[in-house]
This record gives sequence, C-alpha cells and structure tokens, in this order.
Amino acid sequence: MNATRRFGSLAHPPAWPLVGSLPYFNPPRVHLVLEAWAHRYGTPYRVHLARRWMLVIDDPAEIARILKARPGAFRRVRPVESIFRELGIAGIFSAEGADWERQRRMVMRAFDPAHLKGYFPALVSVTRRLLARFERASRAGEVLDLQLEFMRYTVDVTAGLAFGLDINTIEQGDNAIQRHLDQVFPMINRRMTAIFPWWRYVKLPADIALEKDLAQVRRAIDGYIAAARQRMADDPALRDQPGNLIEALLAARDTPDGGFTDADVSGNVFTALLAGEDTTANTLAWLACFLSDDKAAQAAAQREADAVLGGQRVLEAFERVGDLHYIEAATREAMRLKPVAPLLSHESNEPVTVCGIELRARTPIATLFRPAALNPELFPQPLAFRPQRWLGEEGGSDEAGAARRVLMPFGGGPRFCPGRYLAMLEIGMVTAMLMRNFHIERVGSEPVRERNALSMLPEGFRARLHLR
Repeated sequence: MNATRRFGSLAHPPAWPLVGSLPYFNPPRVHLVLEAWAHRYGTPYRVHLARRWMLVIDDPAEIARILKARPGAFRRVRPVESIFRELGIAGIFSAEGADWERQRRMVMRAFDPAHLKGYFPALVSVTRRLLARFERASRAGEVLDLQLEFMRYTVDVTAGLAFGLDINTIEQGDNAIQRHLDQVFPMINRRMTAIFPWWRYVKLPADIALEKDLAQVRRAIDGYIAAARQRMADDPALRDQPGNLIEALLAARDTPDGGFTDADVSGNVFTALLAGEDTTANTLAWLACFLSDDKAAQAAAQREADAVLGGQRVLEAFERVGDLHYIEAATREAMRLKPVAPLLSHESNEPVTVCGIELRARTPIATLFRPAALNPELFPQPLAFRPQRWLGEEGGSDEAGAARRVLMPFGGGPRFCPGRYLAMLEIGMVTAMLMRNFHIERVGSEPVRERNALSMLPEGFRARLHLR
C-alpha cells in the first residue's frame, strides 16, 4: 500500500504538555475513550502518549494484516513483555519472536480438538457441578454474580485440562487462587497503561498488595508443578506421552536440549490460568446478560437446549455440541456487541505502512475491534442483539460470511488464541445447561457497565435463576 498521508498530519485529541492525552485515559474504560475519539475524529487518528505518538485504527482488513504479520513486522507493545517478566509470570501471552514460537508449539498441543474430546467426560462432570450450585442458589432465591460463578467454572475446567487437577472452586466458593487472580488482573492492566513505571521506584499500597497476591498464586502454581512431577515420577511413561500441558512443559524442561526453563513452566501455567479464566467467563457473562434482557432469545435458546439435550440436564455427548446452532449464534452476537478484547495494542518492529500512513519502527498501534462490528452495512440494526443474523435470517449466508471475516474474537494470524476451541466448547456446554434448566432474570434496572481488566467484563450484572 502506498503512503497517502503523513503520520503527523492526522487528527488527534487534546494533549497536555509532557504527558499528552494520557490524563484522559481511565484504565478500566480506556477502550471506550479510544472508541469515542474514533467517532469524533475519524480513523486513523493519532494520540500523544507522553514521549510517543500512537496510531489508532479500526479498519478490519488492516487489523487482520497486522495480526498476520506477527511476530515479524509487528509485536505486542513492549510494556507487556517487560511487565510480565518483572512480575515473574512471563509465558506465551507475553513472549515475542523465537521465544514465542518455541512456547507456541507446546501450548497448542494441549488445547487441540483431539485432546478436548478426550477431556470431555471431565468437562461434563464440572458442568454438572455448576448445575448443582445453580440449583441450590435457585431454591434459596440467591442473587448471583454470574461473572464470578463462571470464573470459578473456567478455573476448574482449565486446571483439569491443562494441569490434570480437580481444584473444585465451584463448591469451595472462596478459592484462594481465584481470589488472588481477580486482584492481579486489574493491576497488570493498570501498569500496562501507566504514564510512568512508578512501581520500579516506590511501592504504593496497591503494589504491595499485588506482590502478596502474586506470591499466593505462585504457591498454588508450585503446588500444581509438584503434583505433576510426582505423577511423572510414579509413571515415567508420561515423559514421552504427557497427558496435559503441565506434564508436557515439565518433560520439555527436563530434556537437555528442550530449551525450557523453570520460569517458562511457571509462566505458562500462569498464562493458562489467565486466559482460561478471564475471557471465557466474561463472554459467558455477557451472553447471560443479553439473554436475561431478551426473553424471545432466551426462549429460542431454551427450545434448542431442550431438543438437543432431550431428557438430560447436561450435554453428555461431545458430538452433539455442534447441534447448538442458535446458542452458537447467540454467542457470536454477544461477542460482536461486547468483545472481551475490544482493544489490542501492537508495535511496529520496522518501518511499515498502515492505512496509508508511513510509520517508523517502534510506533505503537491501537487496534479497535468493535467499530467494524457495529457497521450498519454489515449488521442491520447494529446495536440490537439479534442471534438470527448468524443463521442467515438477516440477509442470507453471504452477510453472515462477511461478518465472520470482520469479527476476530480470538485474534488472528499466527498468534490467534490457542484456547478458542475450549472456549467455544465451555460456552456451549454452560449455556445449554442454563437454558435446559433455568430462566435467567436480571436483577436491578441500572445499566450494566463495561470494565476492562485485561478483558472486558460486565460490571453490575446480577441475576436470579428460576428452575424451569
């Protein structure tokens, strides 16, 4: 693409001396700030970030091109790698270049569809456990924070699949590792959007609390690693045929030329917990929120769950997951309106051209995913929750196909989310269970707000479940 404009000629929001536009940034709402500026100034536009200028784009074709060119011409912004490393939690999420390629091969194998099929009976068991928890809450008339409930579910699923452990946060409720992870995520987000790395010079109370939370998470991870080492000592065949991610990481660590370190093992265990807990639980929570507000959509999902599950209360056949067409459509519609990753930040590794703008190496680039998802040319009534548009009922399959190319809920290119199959499987399993057994009633009339803490969650969403 030939350059048509200079970077310095782009419109930009107000900027203060020295700090630029950063005082306008509120970390939990930063995506909303950038989206509002995109509406006001048009895209691409630029933002002054203290010592550097950042390009902001929302063109899905250009975003896809950037994603495909990672980790070569583009990378995550450098603070991601440095902050994760200094916190001692570096893994595939924050790795770059050859380091990322080395870790990627190992992690992908743990979450491939064949492995998921073998894990499916355990997933059914965890889903039954969540059903029992919801039944008790329903009978007691309890008001639930469904996002928190889903977080417990996804932690249990991830720990079982990736670590071979049943940590049962659903029944234990106040599980230590989940409680501490919930505190870690917002602080990581705050540091990644900070004007100045204050924590390297002075520790505020929040930084001291973060260190304590991380210490507790590391103790739990050390326990997972110790348990896996014991399993491998008891069954040496696991070194050649590891049964899950943590065993594969340890086998690579213990191979002389494996290139893995203790830090790699620990960091990727943390990454699996981070990715497995946060994004899937938040998507489930947004979907439940939409279904609670749209009685017709909830009824349609219930009819499908009844038909697919039959006399079962939980989906027990792996092959029937693909029959949840309406529930998958509702999931995609929720991800369109409320993408849990509405904003990704990248950086150019070399001089590049983006949206006809010549950029120098190390130029930060913010990519906004939601504006294209609200394009009325692709999505009639773009602000409405309409699952049927994904079923070819809103203009035909050509429209649905074009929309799928625009939306990238799991990223794209070589760094697409390795857990996307697991995420969709969990969402289908939990939603089918909910729809087969309950009505969802939202409690309260206050608007549900978006809060970004590494991924975007619904703030203020509370619900009651009524047994059908």
